[in-house]
Amino acid sequence: TVMDPNMSQGSGGVDGNKEGGGNPVHLLELYTVFNSKTNKYQCTLCNKQIIRRYDICNHIELVHFPNMFVYECEFCYKQFSNRNKKRQHMSTWHKDRKDYIKK
Repeated sequence: TVMDPNMSQGSGGVDGNKEGGGNPVHLLELYTVFNSKTNKYQCTLCNKQIIRRYDICNHIELVHFPNMFVYECEFCYKQFSNRNKKRQHMSTWHKDRKDYIKK
């Protein structure tokens, strides 16, 4: 089920554009631990280990919570099911915008 971007976390949905408690990266990091023995981040749901925190969050979102978040382009309002798709869209279609900051 795709969550409505206008719904708050408390009402059952999570907007991928909100900061703080509604920010999916913060929610995904709840399922991440750093393994000091291997120097990798670990998914607590399946124990997969990856070097970069960003990549383990992507893994958790794509594998364990697919289509749970909605990310919206702030320039054209197109919606995406994961942050990598939004990032790719931004770098392809809005890379020349001076107000675009890579996130």
